[in-house]
Amino acid sequence: MTRIMMTGVVISCLFLFSGCATIMSHGPQTLHILSQPDGATCEITDVTESKSIVKAKTPHTTTLERGNGYFQKKHFDITFSKDGYVTEKVSITPELNPWYIGNIIFGGILGILVVDPLTGSMWTFYEKDYNVKLYPDTPEGQAARKADEMARAAEAKAKEDAQREKQAFPK
Repeated sequence: MTRIMMTGVVISCLFLFSGCATIMSHGPQTLHILSQPDGATCEITDVTESKSIVKAKTPHTTTLERGNGYFQKKHFDITFSKDGYVTEKVSITPELNPWYIGNIIFGGILGILVVDPLTGSMWTFYEKDYNVKLYPDTPEGQAARKADEMARAAEAKAKEDAQREKQAFPK
């Protein structure tokens, strides 16, 4: 009888002292940094600490922390540069990990308030590949870059408008 009770206590502690996001996606997250063309220098800067953490050639695989302390997330900038091409910069920030919500059912209050916020596992990068197109530093390259930016902006606005319409007129 004592053995059964002890097993029950151990299993209960495992659930109470764990966090769903920490169990399912623990530690730093691996991301793939790519560029078109390959061979660009990518410099990853930790914006929250104002320091460069990685400088490498693309393609590059890196591992980044998601949390920056209790309930705080990290912010990064990736700068791509290559001779003869326009320098590009991408900002990346993790978002709320859906496994964090699992604490409501499985992880308990300790997972919600302590474990996942302290480990940074409550955050995740949804994109695993960051692929940036570099444009030649010529008038034609600048024009192509501008045209692509305008097309992306129009696409984003169309998605936003569709989402807004969907919310305004649900089926």
